[in-house]
Amino acid sequence: MSTTITTTTAPSFLNLPSELRLKIWSNLLPGPRTLPIRYSRVNKSYFSPIPPSILLSISSETRTLFLEHYVLLHLNPSYNSTIYINFSLDTLCFDHEECSAVGDLALDFKNCAQSSLIQRVDIDVHLWEILRLFRFDALSEIKYLHGLRNLTLFMRRYEEEQQCYGEAFERSRLARSRELLAGRMLFEGQTTDREIAQCQWYVQMVKWEVEHGDDEWIKGKPSVQMWII
Repeated sequence: MSTTITTTTAPSFLNLPSELRLKIWSNLLPGPRTLPIRYSRVNKSYFSPIPPSILLSISSETRTLFLEHYVLLHLNPSYNSTIYINFSLDTLCFDHEECSAVGDLALDFKNCAQSSLIQRVDIDVHLWEILRLFRFDALSEIKYLHGLRNLTLFMRRYEEEQQCYGEAFERSRLARSRELLAGRMLFEGQTTDREIAQCQWYVQMVKWEVEHGDDEWIKGKPSVQMWII
C-alpha cells in the first residue's frame, strides 16, 4: 500500500492581491518619531541622522504607500531637504547648532510654507540659550508655528551628552562655562541643580508668554514642558 504526499507551494508575494500586499507593507510605516534636524553645508541640504524608511527603496508600490503618509519637510525654501515627515505623528528636534542654513531658526520657521503643519518641537536648552542671544523674545521661533501643540525644552544629563558628542562636547562645555546674559546662564560641565532650575525658569517664561500673548494658535495654546534625558 503506497502513500501519496501532496505538497503545497506558498503563493508568490507579488501574486497576492494588492490590498493584502499594502496591508503587509503598512506594518513597515515608521510610526511616531523624533527627528533631529541638521543642515549640511557641504550638500546644502537639511537632513536627519534618522535612517530613511526602507519603504522608499523596496518598490514603486511601497514608495507610493510611504508618500501617502509622509512628505518632504522644507524648513527653508532656498535649500534642499531629505527629511520626510508625518506632521500628525513626528516631532522635530533641534539639538545642534547646525540646524539652520542661515543660522536663524526663527527665520526658517517664518519662511517655511509648512510652518502651520508643525505640531511638536523639541529644543535642547543649550541651543535655546544661544537662540536667545540673538532674539531675546521667548516666542521668537514658535510664534510662527500656528499649529503647534507641544514644545519641549530638554536637557541631557552630563554623562549622556558627553557620550553623544565626545570631544565636541568637551569643547562646547568650555564655551558654555562663561556667564551669559548678566549671569542668568551658567554651565559648569554637569547637570547641576542650578542648570535644572534655569531650564525650569525658561519653561515658565515661555508658558507665561503663551498664556498672555496675542499670538494665534490653530489648535489652541500649545503645552510647554521640560525633559531631562
